[in-house]
Order: sequence, then structure tokens, then C-alpha cells
Amino acid sequence: MRVSFALLTAAVVLPLSAQRSDPAAFLRSGRESSEPTVEAYRGMAYRPVRPGEVRSAGFLTELNLMPFGRLLGPVDPQLVHSSETAEAVFPGAVIGVQPPAGGSYQRGDTVMLALVVPAPRGWGDIVIPTGLARISDRSPRQTLATVISMFGPIRGGSQVVLPLEPVANPGEVRPVPISGPSGEVVTSREPRDVAQVGEIIFISMGRAAGMRIGDFVELRRHAGPRLNGADTVDDLMAVGQVVHVGEKSSTIKLTRVIDPGVRAGTPVVRVATLPS
Repeated sequence: MRVSFALLTAAVVLPLSAQRSDPAAFLRSGRESSEPTVEAYRGMAYRPVRPGEVRSAGFLTELNLMPFGRLLGPVDPQLVHSSETAEAVFPGAVIGVQPPAGGSYQRGDTVMLALVVPAPRGWGDIVIPTGLARISDRSPRQTLATVISMFGPIRGGSQVVLPLEPVANPGEVRPVPISGPSGEVVTSREPRDVAQVGEIIFISMGRAAGMRIGDFVELRRHAGPRLNGADTVDDLMAVGQVVHVGEKSSTIKLTRVIDPGVRAGTPVVRVATLPS
């Protein structure tokens, strides 16, 4: 989702053409939305979240054991057994994959290719998707798959393979205001000095707290006194949408950034949810 620089910095009510890039803008009535804007949004078709956003976002493993297989590398020609290699892989390439111990992949299955990196203490690992592949053949020696999508660099020998989660389509529904629950930012998917629109972060609220894909959250500044400085208030820092939900954590895609100083521990509160 693209947002102009003016949308990130404006301190006044924005024109409708700019606000359309923020699906949650109409939820902030009284702060940044006007009645004509609310009415315009109510009449617009709205797609809560796209499957590609869910599959490319990543998630925290929350210390759970995952059914990770291994990405071995490209296979050329296909009769040659693939071994682990760091050679780059691109869409359309045939790759060798190894299912997890005791498991198998069937012809036609779609699997996710991903990089796994350590998460903050107590949250397991961060799974960063790099692409999708479809199982094309299997033999006692190896399983072959064709790369069909690419989200990032795909290299054998250092990446994992796991079954693709289904993504439910909620239809054309509109988010409705809600208050809570609240939590905090755990970490971002990639280390950055400043938060940017489209960035992926992880928060400490998940399925157990009632979070669902498509929900909207606000990231707010810590309120309180400061030494040798003015007291802070809970100003809005950013707005994000839930694109993946775990039991205790959720993955958020930032849709609007006002203050780029988002850090681990930044308070987060859900402000809208999709009707069931």
C-alpha cells in the first residue's frame, strides 16, 4: 500500500483522495475525518486484507515446534539429486525440498519458503517468507517443487519449507470501531532506524486476546513525565492492520506513520475489527 509523503506529515484534515490510502481513516471521526469523508468511505467497496499480504508478512513462532522442511536448492537437470547450495533461485525455477522428519508433500501442494531468524527472548523465532513453491514431483531421492512467487531472496541451504496456511476471505465487510485489547510492540521484522509505511512489526496480542486478521491497531506514545523535558501524552504514532494472528502475538503491517520513532515496548491498542 503506497502513501504519499504529504500523508505522513500533514497536521490538518487531508483531502479525500489522500485519505483513501488509509482504510482506517474514517474510524477517527472527530480527530481527522469529516462527515463527507465518512459517507464517502461507507459507499466504497472495501477488501479487508489480501492473501498475498498474509503470506508474505511473516510471524513469530512463540516457542512452538514448527513443521519445518529444508530448501535444498535448484535442480538442473531434474534427474540430478539436489544438494544444499547458496545459489539464488527465481520464479519458475525447479528446486529440491526435503520434508520434515516423518512428513511428506503431495503433488500439487503449495509450500512456503522462508528464512528463520531469532526473535526476542520468550518469542521463539521470526519466520520471514521469501516465496511460494508448488510441489511438482516426488521420488525416494528427493521432492521437486516449482517456485511460483517471490517475496525476497531465495537461497538453498539456509532456508526452510513449511505448509501454506489457508487464508479465509471475509468478503466485502467494513471495519467497525472497538476499544481494546491493548499490548505493545515486540519487535520489527527487519531492524530499521525509523518506521515506514508498509513495515512489518509484531505485537503482544494474538488469538487469545480476540485479535483477527483485518483488525486495525494504533501505536501510541508512552504518556508520562520526563526529566528535564515536557511531559509526554499518548499521541498517535502510527496505524497498522493485522495480517497474521498467532495464539499470543499478531503481525501488523503499518498503513500510516506519523512519528517514525516506533520501538519495542511502544503501546498498541486495537481500534477497529471486522464484523463476524
